[in-house]
Amino acid sequence: MTFRSKAFEIAQGRVAPVLTPPTEKVADLYASNTFSDEVMRTLLSPEAYTKISNAIRSGSTIDREVADEVSAAMKSWAISKGASHYTHWFQPLTGTTAEKHDSFFDLTLDGKAVEKFKGSALVQQEPDASSFPSGGLRATFEARGYTGWDPSSPAFLMDNGAGGKTLCIPSVFISYTGEALDYKAPLLRSLVSLDKAATSVCQFFNRDVDKVTPTLGIEQEYFLVDKALYYARPDLLMAGRTVFGHSPARGQQLDDHYFGSISPRVNAFMADFEFEALKLGIPVRTRHNEVAPGQFECAPTFEEVNLAIDHNALLMDLMQKIGEKHNFQVLFHEKPFAGINGSGKHNNWSLSTDTGINLLAPTTKPKENLRFLTFLLNVVKAVHDHADLLRASISSAGNEHRLGANEAPPSIVSVFLGGELTNMLEELVSKGEITLEKGENFYYKLGITRIPNLQRDNTDRNRTSPFCFTGNKFEYRAVGSAQNSASPMIVLNTIVANQLLEFKKEMDERLA
Repeated sequence: MTFRSKAFEIAQGRVAPVLTPPTEKVADLYASNTFSDEVMRTLLSPEAYTKISNAIRSGSTIDREVADEVSAAMKSWAISKGASHYTHWFQPLTGTTAEKHDSFFDLTLDGKAVEKFKGSALVQQEPDASSFPSGGLRATFEARGYTGWDPSSPAFLMDNGAGGKTLCIPSVFISYTGEALDYKAPLLRSLVSLDKAATSVCQFFNRDVDKVTPTLGIEQEYFLVDKALYYARPDLLMAGRTVFGHSPARGQQLDDHYFGSISPRVNAFMADFEFEALKLGIPVRTRHNEVAPGQFECAPTFEEVNLAIDHNALLMDLMQKIGEKHNFQVLFHEKPFAGINGSGKHNNWSLSTDTGINLLAPTTKPKENLRFLTFLLNVVKAVHDHADLLRASISSAGNEHRLGANEAPPSIVSVFLGGELTNMLEELVSKGEITLEKGENFYYKLGITRIPNLQRDNTDRNRTSPFCFTGNKFEYRAVGSAQNSASPMIVLNTIVANQLLEFKKEMDERLA
């Protein structure tokens, strides 16, 4: 029997494991392994809790006294849940996450064992910075680098299986001379810039707005391959994609895999990683078969951008670990197989105010629609002027192989607004006003009385557009499935902030 024949025999003999839900109510799992707001409120003094909350909401600095109290609370909480180590969890330019575990265990001067975790260890750690990609900023002999605690992203417990649990502290990563060596530091800077610029423009419409927060929902596509079949393909093992061999007799021609019934074995894997994701505060909600055979997708509820990106990076790591349990290899490569769809990471981006308004949601009220058009057009102008930067932010070997192939967006960046919005804007340009009314088919007439009325959206979903408006948000569909979403979000936040500042300046001059 050949090695490949044996691999097929092993794969065909696999059965779905019996998966017992950890609780009757899935909602009870949510954030149970995170140092959440509820946990902080319980374990911290009112003064320390207020300072931490203010730092998260408004960006105020956390002093070392508060850090000492937080670290003591984190240590007791983590140890009570089985943690023995802690780590600053960060996102270097490798595209994956990184961590260096340190034990809570320490020795006193007289040789006695203690469990220790000071505020200084929470705030700052020192991993080696010379072995990570750095854009040529650091030489090998200049090794010192620092990680710094990001309090706006909750610390969490990662289950290491037989090795217990580790307290993971989301952090930025900088060089000895202060340059950012990761994705999080420039992302946080872009969020501050966009908040200031968008809030200043919001003041034209509502002076009660004090903060604007970008939100993000990241749809994650991936392939599943049985471990035995994965190890039978050296090209798949080494490159993450097949580079030789015959095409399958049947691919996705019949479109029968898309939204099809999920097999028991795959469903068990999905349910397992969803349970673990919910414990970590990752609000995964959607699962389904994708178009290509062996391809699937999961998606979360929208979150603040920084948190959404942390959660997506954590989710990818979690999926790989849970895949091992189920004898699956999870493939995030953008184009692992020729002739069928590749995988993307669709970034659904919008802007939300602290007064509960989605700035990219159209309404029927003229004043609110003027605000909507203001932000919509500024985003379109920003993308138009800086499409090259936005395109560069998603450029990778895998994604270049994917873009323009099968159902993927083309390898250019263009904006799609839909017929109704496009007509409105063309009328605004030609006549200086908008007189269009909603179409007659706002509710579909199917001729089937027992089916409730179905409502039509104000724009169709253009699945081949790299940057399309989808009702109350923009969907950047061209991001690769293996990529860190921080890269395109840094660019998008920054170019929109720059455009809003220019718009504000021009409006101030006109109103002076």
